[in-house]
Formats: sequence, structure tokens, C-alpha cells
Amino acid sequence: MSERSFIIHKINGYISTLFLIETGGNFLLLDAGCSCDFQTIKEFLEDKGKTLKDLKLVVVTHMHPDHAGGVKYFKKHGIPIASTEGAYKWYRGVGGFIQHKVDTLLAQFSARRKQRVLKPVNYKRRFKPDFLLKDGDSLPFFSDWKITCTPGHTLYDIVLYNQKEKVLYLADLILKIDDKFVLPFPVLFPDLMLKSLERVKEYNFDTLLFAHDGILHKKDMGISFKKLIENLKVTVGEKNRVEFKIFYPFCLFVHDKWVCKIKKCK
Repeated sequence: MSERSFIIHKINGYISTLFLIETGGNFLLLDAGCSCDFQTIKEFLEDKGKTLKDLKLVVVTHMHPDHAGGVKYFKKHGIPIASTEGAYKWYRGVGGFIQHKVDTLLAQFSARRKQRVLKPVNYKRRFKPDFLLKDGDSLPFFSDWKITCTPGHTLYDIVLYNQKEKVLYLADLILKIDDKFVLPFPVLFPDLMLKSLERVKEYNFDTLLFAHDGILHKKDMGISFKKLIENLKVTVGEKNRVEFKIFYPFCLFVHDKWVCKIKKCK
């Protein structure tokens, strides 16, 4: 997309779609992908005559395996990681340990549904970011990208927005699966998800980047974004697929789910 001040490179990861943003020869990676995606990113850069030294920042939107799995390898090569303080603590405690194992298994289930050849997705459940982000912050080295906190899927999800170029990276706030727009599984905090959907409803964008299924231009959506948000709000809390009903009880071990329940987090 060279008509912009940057180029968006779309890479098909093991489970999720990965985006490398190229600006003046430097690269920003939107989410670290699964642990097995590190080599895919490295080879992509090398095919373009670049190296990992040209990757200046990896931003992690939340701690699930297909978004934070590659962090260990990027940090090993000295590449800075940016995320929110809460995100890297998501899997803390005994409950977090259990949930981390469950989510790793769910990642492989997702890979099987995509008919992928199974690859390792094991990764560390905690890491400390080099840059801690708060709602409304600009990204280090890439100040035209700002974060918006959008909890619901987890308590610490974020999306990224480039107002100048009208590009919105939705991460896992909204998924595009088989030409349908759906909410992620699980939505652990329904009230917060409703507020998060409202937060992004008024964003002025030309291009949406989905962590699952790639790039979509506004003119090709077939529905207004506001109408899409209203349609999705009605589905918050639904578990209308058999596998959702089966797996949901195994998605409730994380510490923050119970803290939020006790505090009636809204």
C-alpha cells in the first residue's frame, strides 16, 4: 500500500494474520504471533534484504498464544516489546498457569480447524515489556500509531489506530471469519466488551486490519461500521456454537476474571 506514508505487509501466520508496517526502512510488527511465527517473520524480512535489526518494535495487544507467543524470540534478539502493564500479568498465579495451558491447547484446536500442520506453540506465560503503554499513548518510534484500550476478550486488549492514514488495527476486538464479522471467543467481560465496541464506533478509517483474515477497505465492507458495531453488540454474551459451550468453562481460570466478578467490574 505504497500510496501511504508507510507500507503494510500482510503475513499469514500459523493462526493469526501478522502485519509488518514499513516506514522509511524501519518495521513495526503488530502482535508477535505464535512462537513458530518468529521464523516466518525473520525469513520475510530476509527475503526483502532486511534483518531483524530493521524491526524496531513489536507491540502485543494481549497475551493469547497467537499474539504473544513469539515475544521470547524477539526479546532474545534485542527487539523492544511494547504492551500494557496488565497484559503481561494476565496469566499470573495458579489460575493463570492453568489458563495458559488451556489457551495453548485451544490455539492448537484453532490450527486444526484451519487444517494447519501442527507446530509447537508453547511460550512463556509472562514477560516484562520494554515499553509500558496506557490508553491513548503513542507507540515508541512510531508516534503516528496510538493505542485504545478495548477490554472484553481479556481485561487488557488494545487496538491501534493511525489517524493520519486512517488505518485501524482491530486485533481480536472483532474477527472476520468466512466473510462474516464476529466477536472473539471467549468474551470474558461482556459489559466491558460493550463499552469497547462503543469506543471504536466513531473512528474515521479507510482500512481495517484484522488479526484474523487480513485487510478490508471501508468501501468493501458492505455495511456501515456503526451498523456493524450495533449488530455485534447484540451478540455479546452469546455462546451459540457447540464448541463454545464446551470450552467456555475452561476459560475462567485467570485471576482477573474472578477479581472482576467480585468487584462487579463494569
